[in-house]
Amino acid sequence: MEEKEIQPAESLALINGMINTAKNRIADDGFLLIFWGWNVLLAALIHYACLRAGVANGHLSWIVMMPIGGAVSLVYGLRQRKKDRVTTYVDAYLGYSWGGFIIGMFIALAFMPYHGMKTTYFFLMVLYGLATFISGGLLRFKPLIVGSLVSFLFAIVSVFAGEADQLLCVAAAILGSYVIPGHLLRIRYRSQNNV
Repeated sequence: MEEKEIQPAESLALINGMINTAKNRIADDGFLLIFWGWNVLLAALIHYACLRAGVANGHLSWIVMMPIGGAVSLVYGLRQRKKDRVTTYVDAYLGYSWGGFIIGMFIALAFMPYHGMKTTYFFLMVLYGLATFISGGLLRFKPLIVGSLVSFLFAIVSVFAGEADQLLCVAAAILGSYVIPGHLLRIRYRSQNNV
């Protein structure tokens, strides 16, 4: 069988189609950005409020909310997989980027007892920024890129903050890199699909 040579215009159209397919998928998956954004934001603010109020065990907000988030994400992911979809290179790149983020996050959290809360939260904010920067670039969605820069900025600010105030940096980083871009993705998805 003879292969047809693709013209430059056809090649660009194919690439744009792959990017648009991935944009629609990640916009649909904007749910996860929004969900995890609010989940982490609330856990950080609850922990911060408990520390400021002198309430013991504020860290339990993380222990309760993160497993619930994991369960919701698992159920959501399984439901999404049941839908027939074409996988593109952009999808694969996004999958590897977020997979690397998850591995890095688990490593940082597993070794938190050895390097402390301050270093862990700094590293997590850098990871938030990296994952959203790559996603924003692949999807050509500027709010994710700007959000990643917000996360990088608050990672730097957190170096000069106390441990309690560092939780405010985490909340601000998540608001800028997940919550706001996630809602903007959802709005764009709905307007493009007339939902």
